[in-house]
Amino acid sequence: MNTRLSSAQLESFVVLARELKFARAAERLNISQPALTKRIQNLEDTVGQLLFVRSREGLALTESGRLLQRYAASIALQEQELIDRLIGGRGEDGGLAGFFRLIAFSSSLRSVALPALAILLRAHPRLTCQTIKGEANALHEMLIDGRVDFCISLCECERMGIENVPIGVERNVLIESARYDVRPDCYIDHEPRDNFTERFFLSQTGATVPRMLRAYFDDIYGLIDAVSQGIGRAVVPVHLIRPEHAVRPVAGYRPFEVPVLLQFHAQPHPTRLQRAVIDTLTRECPPLLKANRLRGESGTAIADDALLQIERRRRRKDRKAGA
Repeated sequence: MNTRLSSAQLESFVVLARELKFARAAERLNISQPALTKRIQNLEDTVGQLLFVRSREGLALTESGRLLQRYAASIALQEQELIDRLIGGRGEDGGLAGFFRLIAFSSSLRSVALPALAILLRAHPRLTCQTIKGEANALHEMLIDGRVDFCISLCECERMGIENVPIGVERNVLIESARYDVRPDCYIDHEPRDNFTERFFLSQTGATVPRMLRAYFDDIYGLIDAVSQGIGRAVVPVHLIRPEHAVRPVAGYRPFEVPVLLQFHAQPHPTRLQRAVIDTLTRECPPLLKANRLRGESGTAIADDALLQIERRRRRKDRKAGA
């Protein structure tokens, strides 16, 4: 059976998958809402799968819809690359062109992802991107749903078809103000669902977490400023701490090391742009994550369980390759 996807249907699907509202998608496409509904129904008939479901929260992609969305994104990138080669090759420098989206957790976006990507963007003036700061519990959802092309996170994404590439280790310490009297029972995180402080204490003791008064600052740099002002203590990455922050490590605690992973959808035929982003981040991020020990830092670092699992998998892979 020779089944082909209509370009109009595919375009309508892509816009609706992004907007998740028929009225808004129809407006973007400059067609009526019934016409959009008919296109989506015809597309679902063609592939033999439901692509969207309605729930109390609104429209959502099915697993088949997510698969088609990733396919459409890949095709769009390859089409753009082809156009750039055919048109841009005439009198141009042959550099990369196009657009990609990356989401990262707060402590890596400005300090790690941005400096690494800047090297790529400076080398290719026609290349652009969107970078997004995301909370840990939303990073993988954005990648799986196709709302971003790349993700930098602190834990593996266990969804089939997602590549998890280690790009370094984040070394975290418990800090307090060096200026003001400390409120030792107050600990600062990003938001109520953030359990990083608990993970830090569990890594130290194996079983217990102290009673604590909680405070929250969404921005990692604001969190460090809050510690500097004596509001409380916090667990933060060493590579973000500068002398002007006027903070110090709390004695008696060892650093907590957590893996940093680059994640993206596996592609059988990645574009030049995709390969360039992956190569740049895997090359440039590890040195940016490394930092000298903070003055007063004590003890050998404790590896997060995820870091130990990654290392065990790497050793098994090396053994298989050498067999």
